Amino acid sequence: MIDPILDKMKKGVYYPGHHLGEREELAELVVKGHIERMDTSFLCGPDSESAYCLTASGCRLKRVKTRKAPTRGTER
Repeated sequence: MIDPILDKMKKGVYYPGHHLGEREELAELVVKGHIERMDTSFLCGPDSESAYCLTASGCRLKRVKTRKAPTRGTER
């Protein structure tokens, strides 16, 4: 379930946690260093949700996952 979360995110954009996925999945990505939890919040009061941003590690993981395989002519 982690790949769909990273697929939704772009570098430099802050996303509210409730739009990305479950808190447990987000916490796992934070521990792995793929996303960063920000101090800002999109809501006020008891329903406030943390904001998350893609880290450099998350960008690299996303780039490797979406990279196309080399074509037959370029393989050696």
